[in-house]
Amino acid sequence: MVSTEYSEAATEVLAILKHTEKIKVKKIPKAMINFLINNRSTTYKPEFDYTKSIKDLNLKPKTQALLGAIYLKYLADEEGKERFNKKIKANEEKYQKEQREKYNTDNLFKKKEPIIKQENEQEETQLPTVQNKSFIQKIIEKIKGVFRR
Repeated sequence: MVSTEYSEAATEVLAILKHTEKIKVKKIPKAMINFLINNRSTTYKPEFDYTKSIKDLNLKPKTQALLGAIYLKYLADEEGKERFNKKIKANEEKYQKEQREKYNTDNLFKKKEPIIKQENEQEETQLPTVQNKSFIQKIIEKIKGVFRR
């Protein structure tokens, strides 16, 4: 059984293919279309504004992945495949760079230092104020302390 996420994606792909040129749809093998039909969701009904570009549609990530695979394997010419692969490679490099920066051990420890300094500054500002007592007040408090025992 296919997860609901994939069955909804299959439903969205089929809905998009219904509004695609017949010439392009004929390039997709019947086995692939049958696979999508067999695994589609019976309860999910996608509602798209087909006057918009496919980029402007609010597609699920799995739908985008399925459409990308269909485009790359069945619809794209050599130039389109090359552009698509370059885009995928550029996105992967960008993602890997972000991950290296995010999880770099040097950066992890550097980010924690300013937080500690801010906490120390807050502690310093929250110290209680000391009241200066006169010599006579100190003597009176000592005498009171002796009688309290």
